[in-house]
Amino acid sequence: MMAARPPASRPIPDTEASIAQFVAATEALDNLVTNGFLDRQDGYYVVQELRTPQLRQAMKYSVCLTADPDISHFYQKDEEPERDWRRRRAQTVRDHCSVCPVRVACAELALREGDTIGLRGGLHPEKLKRRLAMERDRLDQALAEDQRTSEDQQARMAASREVQRLAGQYLGTSGKPERRSENIKKIRQAARQRDELVTSHRLSAGWTTAA
Repeated sequence: MMAARPPASRPIPDTEASIAQFVAATEALDNLVTNGFLDRQDGYYVVQELRTPQLRQAMKYSVCLTADPDISHFYQKDEEPERDWRRRRAQTVRDHCSVCPVRVACAELALREGDTIGLRGGLHPEKLKRRLAMERDRLDQALAEDQRTSEDQQARMAASREVQRLAGQYLGTSGKPERRSENIKKIRQAARQRDELVTSHRLSAGWTTAA
């Protein structure tokens, strides 16, 4: 069941951060990729508004997946001189990262996951480590939001399963009319709790409550 788009009359925010939040909340992932929001500097704020599962999903558009380059290009070899590694990684960035449609998303995902080993999103390990240190507070908040979103999703799924369980257990069973009435009441209560969770999720995501 898909949520409806926000009304067309919803005002567009003025600040850069608010615009990024609006775009991330209202545009499908495919559109974000197509419109270049995950591969250019403009996407720096947009990817911060995405959840980690969305960032992982975006990697299906990456050059690493679609072109399948030699993965050794992205890592320093054992005992490789630093000068040779700098030259080789610069070539890798030019050949792969600079043309990747999800470059900024790749870097953000690396920061969320603490992956600073190789090249990610065109950033070498030293830059990734510096950004990880400089943006620690923001990343902690993003990870906390990832956790909250995951817990909310699990709660919605559990509520839906409970409605199905009660319906399968009670409907169509024989018994006294008052017992059947009580069973139906329990099903309706479970369905109401499920719908409240779904509605809350849609509103927090910027959608309307219409199906």
